[in-house]
Amino acid sequence: MPFRPQRPRSIAASWSRRLGRFMLLLAFMALLLHRAGALALPNAVAAVLLASFLALIVLGLSIIGFFMLWHIGAKGGHAAFGGMVMALMVLGPVGFAAERYVRLPKIHDVSTDVVEAPQWLESPVITPSWLPRLNAEDPARRALQSAAYPQVTGRRYDGAIDRVLLAVRAVARDNKWAEVDNVGVDTLVDGLEPTPEAADAAAISSGEADPARAPVPLPRPDIENQSPEPLPALAVIQYQAKTLILGIPQDILIRLVEEEETTFVDMRVATRDGDHDLGLNADLIHSFLQDLDVRLLGIAGG
Repeated sequence: MPFRPQRPRSIAASWSRRLGRFMLLLAFMALLLHRAGALALPNAVAAVLLASFLALIVLGLSIIGFFMLWHIGAKGGHAAFGGMVMALMVLGPVGFAAERYVRLPKIHDVSTDVVEAPQWLESPVITPSWLPRLNAEDPARRALQSAAYPQVTGRRYDGAIDRVLLAVRAVARDNKWAEVDNVGVDTLVDGLEPTPEAADAAAISSGEADPARAPVPLPRPDIENQSPEPLPALAVIQYQAKTLILGIPQDILIRLVEEEETTFVDMRVATRDGDHDLGLNADLIHSFLQDLDVRLLGIAGG
């Protein structure tokens, strides 16, 4: 009868898979609960950091499992491989975030105007947490932004402020941003955007509405004896948004200033938690202004 030696079982490989499942579930649930709004961002970050620490342990146990498999033929190759894959699923994104944390400046508020940044219409609600947070208005931090993000600058568009404002609101609507407050917007868009009454009139003319609803004649305004009110040369809109995957809240401020026959657009974006935005705010500004260039036929200057 042939002799078949009994292969030992690697305990490290078995524990790498068990601990890996718990670690992966912890990280996934933390991100899922934060995305759903049930878990604050600082708590989610703490859970992910704990999962990353466990991932390092899982990776070490899987390496021990592979070592035991190679030298003494211990069972557990599949378990060690599974633990290694689960550890890399957590360590990969965390490592990418850590690289941006080290490489990019420690700022959480980015503005296209580093000298006179647009001021918030409604101050963002900041909840104190274990994450540190410094003053964003410090000139030294604005200097760090200028060195790290030289491409984050305002845009000058050929056209009146009301037309540029319509394009700004259209891009914000496409990005599903929630408007918080505005200054000077209602006067500028009055008569430019379709109103419910205009929509009803268009429906009647196309035969989609009740023909019995006829328009009521109104007295013609005396244009010759009335001087038109000048349109404001400044408009400010504040929005709230969340990143697509992680759901990190961002506060957005857009300022439009009309200068002769051109309109200058400035932006300010800030995150609410922590002292580092990992470059998310600069990326949002760059993406928004690119979309605005396309909507305004790409006619922009510095």
